[in-house]
Amino acid sequence: MNRKITGMRLFVTIVDRNMGNRVVKLFEETGSHYHQIIYGKGTAPKEIYDYLGFGVIEKEVVLSLAPTELVPFMIDILRTELHFDQPGHGVACTIPLDSIAGKSVLDEILRENKLTEDNIMNSIEEEK
Repeated sequence: MNRKITGMRLFVTIVDRNMGNRVVKLFEETGSHYHQIIYGKGTAPKEIYDYLGFGVIEKEVVLSLAPTELVPFMIDILRTELHFDQPGHGVACTIPLDSIAGKSVLDEILRENKLTEDNIMNSIEEEK
């Protein structure tokens, strides 16, 4: 792998239900290729939702892994395409990741190495 990675981030995006796939599609365009969508439902008092600009309490939480260099592009695309700079359109934050479990996991996240059943079995055999 020739690409130098300066760090990885967990990019957490909270949007209204049925918007998660759109977030994933936009992030794919920036070069981030590993995502998980989780359904969420808020339990906070109505005052909290009003303060944070949330309308509907049923949400989707999109967890994305991305190299640190992509984060500004991901934030920009949320602003321009999904209007995150306006209240009620969603919330996003990033969390730095200090380690990832092995080269094959990093390769998969970066799509440098497409995992198949055959090369997974070969990797297991090589480790023995």
